[in-house]
Amino acid sequence: MEPLANTVPTAATSSQSTSITKAFIRELLLQNDTDGYIANCNVSANAITPDYKTIKAPFMIIAGEEDKSAPLEGCRHIFENVVDSEFKKMEVLEKCGHWHCIEASDRVGPLVAKFCAEVEP
Repeated sequence: MEPLANTVPTAATSSQSTSITKAFIRELLLQNDTDGYIANCNVSANAITPDYKTIKAPFMIIAGEEDKSAPLEGCRHIFENVVDSEFKKMEVLEKCGHWHCIEASDRVGPLVAKFCAEVEP
């Protein structure tokens, strides 16, 4: 896990991420069991793409403007193909990478709370 933990915190975060943020992400990665992490990656790599057109539930994507792990174009593709949801939102966090809840927790929490409040009947 160490080689991964030495590269991911820099490669998957934004240009605004602090050294503390990167160190925290590094520690999170180091806490993973190597075999478990590999198994999780294999599941992701071999997953069947969902039929986004059939999603009817309220739907929100939070994307990082500088996310290199899940690029914005992929997020936009998913969002545009969720056509049956009566309530959908896409929020793009400026100067944010892949680790939204760590890099921009002060922005993510309010976005989720607002979305939930708007969805409640």
